[in-house]
Amino acid sequence: MNTPRSVPAGLSTLVDFKPAGGAGEATTVPDAPMRAIAEAHGFVERNPAVPLKRRKPVDEPTYSFTARVTVRSANRFIAWCEEERISYREGFDRLVKQIGQA
Repeated sequence: MNTPRSVPAGLSTLVDFKPAGGAGEATTVPDAPMRAIAEAHGFVERNPAVPLKRRKPVDEPTYSFTARVTVRSANRFIAWCEEERISYREGFDRLVKQIGQA
């Protein structure tokens, strides 16, 4: 048997139920206080700002080149590029220029 349930506060339907702000009025909450509260509780930004990397444009076509080299050689090459403050591409170009000169 189904027994009728009592309806709290005299609501029999939700036809007249509307948000407090009025019809069609969007309520917005300022962003800064929410971020401050979240940071105070240890939450971090999902999409942190990523620094842009500055690259020199290349005038000629490029080719993706992958090679398996020893760790010793790779470390030496990377250290040399860091010392010269050049990219790996520029370092590779410098080494290739030395092929016919040695």
